[in-house]
Amino acid sequence: MAKKKRQFAGSSRRPNILSGQADLAPRKGPEEFCVSLKHFDSSQGQSFTQWEKAGFLAKLLDRWRAHSSKPLEECLDHRFHRYGPFPLKTHFKHPRHVSPDAIWASMHIQAKECVGGHIIGNVFYVVFLDWDHKFWPVEKRNT
Repeated sequence: MAKKKRQFAGSSRRPNILSGQADLAPRKGPEEFCVSLKHFDSSQGQSFTQWEKAGFLAKLLDRWRAHSSKPLEECLDHRFHRYGPFPLKTHFKHPRHVSPDAIWASMHIQAKECVGGHIIGNVFYVVFLDWDHKFWPVEKRNT
């Protein structure tokens, strides 16, 4: 008696579980806020491990989650600023892997803790974690 062939013997017959999922989400209006760590510079500022130990990482993730359902333009407010060119007065150096004409921004997490990066389209590329507010320092007021 001949053996039965397995139902999904060839890889071309196996269903692709990711097939078509990108088409399921309706696309309307501006693209939603996204975050990328592609340009993260671990040689300046702090690491994610340091932020986790200090209790800032969870707050950062909560902020990103809250923004992720809105277009980038709606996320820009008093805690998330788009500035323009790399700041002249900063304790950081412009990383080589980031375009010189990048549009820089910073997102405050709480008090002085912030994330520095740049924006392309609807994506905020995180470059620095800065708990001392040295990426875009400002003069103290009312002191």
